[in-house]
Amino acid sequence: MDFSLTEQQQQIRSHIVDFCRKEVNEGILERDRDQTFPHDLWLKCGQIGLQGLPVPEEYGGAGLDPVSTAIALEAFGYSCRDGGLTFAVCAHLLACVVPIWRSGSEAQKRQYLPRLCDGTLIAVNAMTEPDSGSDPFTMATRAEPEGDGFRINGTKIFASNGPVADLAVMYAVVPSGAGSAGIRGGITGFLIEKGTKGFQVGQTFEKMGLRTSKISELIFDNVWVPATAVLGDVGAAISCFRNRWIGNAPSW
Repeated sequence: MDFSLTEQQQQIRSHIVDFCRKEVNEGILERDRDQTFPHDLWLKCGQIGLQGLPVPEEYGGAGLDPVSTAIALEAFGYSCRDGGLTFAVCAHLLACVVPIWRSGSEAQKRQYLPRLCDGTLIAVNAMTEPDSGSDPFTMATRAEPEGDGFRINGTKIFASNGPVADLAVMYAVVPSGAGSAGIRGGITGFLIEKGTKGFQVGQTFEKMGLRTSKISELIFDNVWVPATAVLGDVGAAISCFRNRWIGNAPSW
């Protein structure tokens, strides 16, 4: 079996390495010291497609296969000296963009993916809570059905990109009996935009490294969202983790 990179993969790798060395490696010490998120460099990354590597071209992405995506991200991590920027891009892409692409409705894909892929929107994954980390079944955030939507209350913590994000991919428990509640009471994904009433950034956190990647608490205080904000199906978030976002499908 030949494990050599294809000519296209070699070109992708060389292009990203060259881009990083020319465009993103200046002023890192100052940014790290001041804990400044480099929004201008984020947009430059979007111009070469880093925030949408595997997303089909019809939604604004680069349409790369999984191996080529991994090669591109490896090249980015290798050549970008700003580890915080690398982390921010990967958190945005892998924990937010891919879930929307794989599990979002057609309307959600059309609405968000083009701007997420070109960097004009920044996304944050909101799952971890003060008393719930890698075990999502213990999360306390609740989404109660109300009218033609849901009323959400809860606090998320250690949310990478939180202070600068325009869109949250967040998770809450919908009570059993509410629609297709699914596994263990219905852990459900929601898409919630910055500026939604009751959604605010809480405290930010000091870090020992990756300091240009901003991290914070996110507060959902009596937030109401329509049913169209549900990502996938009610109660289906855990099955999405297992069956879709980790690549069990033929392509991803």
